[in-house]
Parts: sequence; structure tokens; C-alpha cells
Amino acid sequence: MGAFGLVCMYGLTAFDDLKTKQIRAAELIIFGIIGVILELVYRYHSVISIVGGIAIGLAMLAFSIISKEKLGKGDAYVILISGLYLGFVDLLSLLWISFVYATIAGIIIIRKYDNSTSHEIPFIPFLLAGYLTLYGAHTLGGLG
Repeated sequence: MGAFGLVCMYGLTAFDDLKTKQIRAAELIIFGIIGVILELVYRYHSVISIVGGIAIGLAMLAFSIISKEKLGKGDAYVILISGLYLGFVDLLSLLWISFVYATIAGIIIIRKYDNSTSHEIPFIPFLLAGYLTLYGAHTLGGLG
């Protein structure tokens, strides 16, 4: 149930991020409420793990503010909500995979545009790809 919710959230927000470079607050609120309800009903993760996941999201939000949105606030809010669904360890895994994918895409874009580093790329599509990779690894038994 949580996996379906995350794929829906990442899919909708990735579409918005690609199309408008913005993320709708209503979507984030809805998926945040769903995440809280699912965790209360099914207890997928310990409270400490959820607090750790949320802390990662808050750290990303602080980085967004400090860096003047080198990582967008919308991206940070999506990561924060992901902490509700994934907990600490899985969120760290998701971010690592997503950053690797974004780095590869960034290198390709830099090479394509004659070493120009002024291009912005949306991060949410990489979260979607990273989550699908993480989910596949868990399903196939590749990760704890």
C-alpha cells in the first residue's frame, strides 16, 4: 500500500517538476496525510526510524534554504514526506541511488552543452527512478 502511494506521489510530482518546475502543495499535503494514516494503521517502521527519515527531510529543507534553492524546497518537502513512508535507512538508500542517477544525467547534460554548468535539472524524476530501483531490489531480495 505504501509503495503504491509513493509511486503515485513521485509520478505526479515528477510530472509537475518536469512541466512547471514547481510542486503543488495540495499533493504534498494529501500524500503526507496518507503516509501518516498508513503508518498509524500498519506500523511499517519504528517511531525512531520515522523521526530519522523526517530529520533527513528537514536537513534537506535547511540545505535548500541555505543554498538559496540549489535543491528546491519542493524537492525537500517530497523527501520529508518520503521519510514518513520509508523511514531512516530506506530514505538514505533512496537518496543515494537518486543522487547517483542525477549525477549521471548531470554529467551527460554538461557534456552535451559544452561543459556549461548553468542547467537546472528536476530532482523528483530521479527520486521516482531511485524508488523503483529500491523497490525492485527489496522485492528481489537484494537489500535488507
